[in-house]
Amino acid sequence: MGVFERPDSRVWWLYLETTQHKERTEIRIGTTTAQRHDSRKLAEDRYHQRMNELAARLYKLPSAQPAVRFAKYAETYETTIALHRGARRERELLMPLVAHFGPALLTAIDPDAVRVYMRQRQAAVAAVTVNREVDLLKAMLRDAVPKYLTASPIIGLKRLPTLKPKRRLLTREEERRLLKVGDSQDRALLVLGIDTLIRLGDLLDLRRSDRQGPWLYVKDPKSGEPYEVALSPRAVQALDRIRHTEPYYFVKFRRAKNPRDWPSAVRQRLEFLCGQADPPVPYGWAAGGITFHWATRRTGATRLLVDKGVPLPVVQRQGNWKNPDVLLAIYADTQSDDLLRAVGQPLPVRSRSRRKRA
Repeated sequence: MGVFERPDSRVWWLYLETTQHKERTEIRIGTTTAQRHDSRKLAEDRYHQRMNELAARLYKLPSAQPAVRFAKYAETYETTIALHRGARRERELLMPLVAHFGPALLTAIDPDAVRVYMRQRQAAVAAVTVNREVDLLKAMLRDAVPKYLTASPIIGLKRLPTLKPKRRLLTREEERRLLKVGDSQDRALLVLGIDTLIRLGDLLDLRRSDRQGPWLYVKDPKSGEPYEVALSPRAVQALDRIRHTEPYYFVKFRRAKNPRDWPSAVRQRLEFLCGQADPPVPYGWAAGGITFHWATRRTGATRLLVDKGVPLPVVQRQGNWKNPDVLLAIYADTQSDDLLRAVGQPLPVRSRSRRKRA
């Protein structure tokens, strides 16, 4: 590979074998492992682009790429998304991109056009969501080289600055109020999310045939490897109370024609149920409320680790985490009480689910 670094330079360099020429890029190497990984990927893309350009000149190849509109290219790119583990989420991110850039030629998408998109989207969604959408756009334009583009025009485009939102767990009192409203599928989805730690997308794909007594078999999880998860007694009862005879447990959330709309149906339903609770349960980060992921998977993992003192490897297996980073962060959060004790501060009043130590 013709990408290398020099001790006297902070950017990546290219060695172009065709001309035996060394070329400096403007891509900064970075300091952290993640920055080095991402910047090297950009440098490798630049290397391939330059080699293609040189080959076209040397052999007098036609350099004009066929024109294609973004909406048409997005249809083709769907086949690439389908191979990704987070395909469902990526399809959600693709929707606003197609709505905005759909009629535009791929060659017309430049940094200025993307900045306009980012400003407009920031008025409607959080900056972190805008960044994820633009990250997907970067990947799409990178893959469009060399068939439709000679080079991606938005390499190195800066992301929007973000503030990490304050997130919180579902308290047991809030859980009690939510379980009083809704139907059997609503309650089962909440209970399974908390007790089994299964991700939302995998919950929606659960079939009756996936259950064997106190076990559920998750066939196609986000992590890629099928696994079994143990059911708590109340999770068993919650599933038994779903009376319909359809093959999928949570069939009412699967009514939309496009599967990418199913998780949105769950989130909208949870927001509605939060409003129906007595008293209402705050919903959404902006309101200092809950979200489905933190109210289920994160809350359940915290209760196992902190309330019940379940060993971390057992929780990791139950939740199918590939590495224990999230679980270690939960431990770090609970240890903040030790810091307050060290300086003589009173401990904050918390729900029962956060009082006990692992």
